[in-house]
Amino acid sequence: MAQLRTVKDIVSSASMEIGIVSATISTISGSDQDIAQMVALLDAVADEVLLDAPYRTTLGDGVWLHDAEGNPKVTPTADSDRVLFDARLAINGLKFRFLKSKGLEFGEEMRDFTQRLNKLAGAAEGNVIDLYADEGRVI
Repeated sequence: MAQLRTVKDIVSSASMEIGIVSATISTISGSDQDIAQMVALLDAVADEVLLDAPYRTTLGDGVWLHDAEGNPKVTPTADSDRVLFDARLAINGLKFRFLKSKGLEFGEEMRDFTQRLNKLAGAAEGNVIDLYADEGRVI
């Protein structure tokens, strides 16, 4: 399993990649409205991620976030909260949702999010065809 990243790390990475901050953010609970909006948008990203494989089955209980001690949470409130799905997927989802909410071009970021989600789904649920198990196969 990939290392779990904190909400602060994910929001900070997404913010730097789209250029709304120039350095790592210090906290998610500050007064910066863009950071607060990204934290709120993380809920929307999680809702979308939980609809599709592989997270529909692996996180079927709807819990996508834990606090630092491993207790389930329903919404991010602390810098140390950990997201239970792929960090790059979370970052890509935040980027496209943030740009969309601001009325900016978001097509490339949405494509990156969708491609990552599809690759993860394919890797987790890809069917393997075993030709040797086919009863009609002639050796």
